[in-house]
Amino acid sequence: MGGVTKLALTLNVAKSQPSRWRTGEDVPSPEVAARMLDLEHVLALAMQAWEPEVANDWLQAPNGFLGGAVPLDVLRVRGSAEVIDALKATISGSYA
Repeated sequence: MGGVTKLALTLNVAKSQPSRWRTGEDVPSPEVAARMLDLEHVLALAMQAWEPEVANDWLQAPNGFLGGAVPLDVLRVRGSAEVIDALKATISGSYA
């Protein structure tokens, strides 16, 4: 997904946080943990449909179902619901 820096940006946390979680120095807050679960859900759906590179491209490209917004940006700002709907629509072959 782009490493810890991209993950930190997506989750709206300091760049050092993902590394601190990995080493056990810190744990995510409940709010961040919820955002992590949303991200994991979106990633799992995308990976069921596409190879990792395609899923990653879809998450980082402007999307017609999201009014031209980038799915990761929408996920970060508004949560997963709209991104999941756009993902399902794309997978089903619908057109925006």
